[in-house]
Amino acid sequence: MSKIPVGETVAHAYGFATGQFLKILGIVWAPLVVSAAVGLMAMPGFLGNHTPLNDLDEIRRQSMRLSPFIFVFSLFIRAMIGVGVTELALGKRTGTTFVYFSVGAPVWRLIGAWLLFLLVIILIYIGLLIVTVAVGVVGGIGVKSLTLATGANNTAIGLLVIACVVIFAGTLFYTMARLTFLIPPVVVDEKQVDLARGWQLTRGSFWRIFAIGLAIFVPLILFQIVIAGIFFGVDFLHQFADIMRGAFHGATEAVVQQRMNLWSGAVRARALQVWPYTVVIGIFLETFAYGLLYGAAAFAYRAVNPPPATGMRSGPV
Repeated sequence: MSKIPVGETVAHAYGFATGQFLKILGIVWAPLVVSAAVGLMAMPGFLGNHTPLNDLDEIRRQSMRLSPFIFVFSLFIRAMIGVGVTELALGKRTGTTFVYFSVGAPVWRLIGAWLLFLLVIILIYIGLLIVTVAVGVVGGIGVKSLTLATGANNTAIGLLVIACVVIFAGTLFYTMARLTFLIPPVVVDEKQVDLARGWQLTRGSFWRIFAIGLAIFVPLILFQIVIAGIFFGVDFLHQFADIMRGAFHGATEAVVQQRMNLWSGAVRARALQVWPYTVVIGIFLETFAYGLLYGAAAFAYRAVNPPPATGMRSGPV
């Protein structure tokens, strides 16, 4: 089976996100506006939400009350966008879309695929946790049986713990990357919920997926940091860095928590002042991000699973 081409996938992802930007925007803007409105209504101090900005206990209680609704709502919105942009990337959607909302079968299939993935990951997480703890316990007993000197014993235990953590996190990340990368194109193109299909198509391509992810997400994260610096001020970033330095250099938990609470309250207050600008920029940034993510997945899918020779296009338009 062919492996996912890294350079071509990244190039096509950026080409799709920029060349088809207006078409992608036509698909995502309405769902994102609705999503932003729901998010703003949950923000303390916005419109009818009279929760004080510094009442952390009430903010936490409200967050717990709203979490189930926000999870379900966000899942539906992201699935709708995922289907629309993937259809465009696979060449299944033509013309320009001005307003897009869909409750069709592909959206529900994508939701089902994501929920199935979540269930599988939870089961894998529990299994890995059990195995890791068992290996750690057996390894610890083995190290103690060697009757090493105190320093050597502590070093061996430390290396064992590091090895267990690395294996646990690495296995989980490996599984998540291979299961998730091709979920949208498989659901849209093959009209089925089949995590095993994505696993099969990504065989031997984990590090390629990892490289593609770096090429997509690192620039997006850096751009978000720049935007945060512009609208929230560089001082906010410096204050957060100071809090983290204090935590690593022996500051008590109470002091760190107090400084973090003050910082987060100031961030929420600033967010109320700049929300019109951040919402607009956020929609454009998310449009580009969705183009990159689903464009990369669609091209990679076509690269390892080319369509029959019936005149279909072999990659994102």
